[in-house]
Amino acid sequence: MSRHMNTGRKLSRNTSHRKALLDNLIRAVILEESIRTTTPKAKEAKRVVEKIITQARVNTLAARRNVHRTVRDQAALAKLFDTIGPRFKTRPGGYTRLIHVENRVGDNAPMSILELVEKSEKALAAPVETKAEAKAETPAADAPKAEKKAKAPKAPKAKKADGEGEKK
Repeated sequence: MSRHMNTGRKLSRNTSHRKALLDNLIRAVILEESIRTTTPKAKEAKRVVEKIITQARVNTLAARRNVHRTVRDQAALAKLFDTIGPRFKTRPGGYTRLIHVENRVGDNAPMSILELVEKSEKALAAPVETKAEAKAETPAADAPKAEKKAKAPKAPKAKKADGEGEKK
């Protein structure tokens, strides 16, 4: 058997699972403009996202229907055709970038960040928090809990009378 005309990775999934996975990744890239996933999944999603954004640049009814075959989410379609398509109107391809990050802790899988090259103002205002920043903020978040425990000392338990509460 030959591999002629068989493109794409199987990602250790059957056809329906693979299509659902890619559709969800594509929708997440459109809505969030940046996702963190394994490198093979990101590479597959990148292929489809690039084609979809190219069609969204045209903003015709036919293009919207073609994209709707893959992106079955009205919010994602609206964002794609209203904001992302016009943003990349003059760009001749290369709408996404793949940034390789550290391997996943549990199974050492290669991880990547798939993001749009040109971010929206909203995405620029809220930068993605790194692990180091999250660890630095964790003790500060626990401080109010420690203060509450210190402020409310437990009342001593009342001792029961001699005959009460004893089991024989």
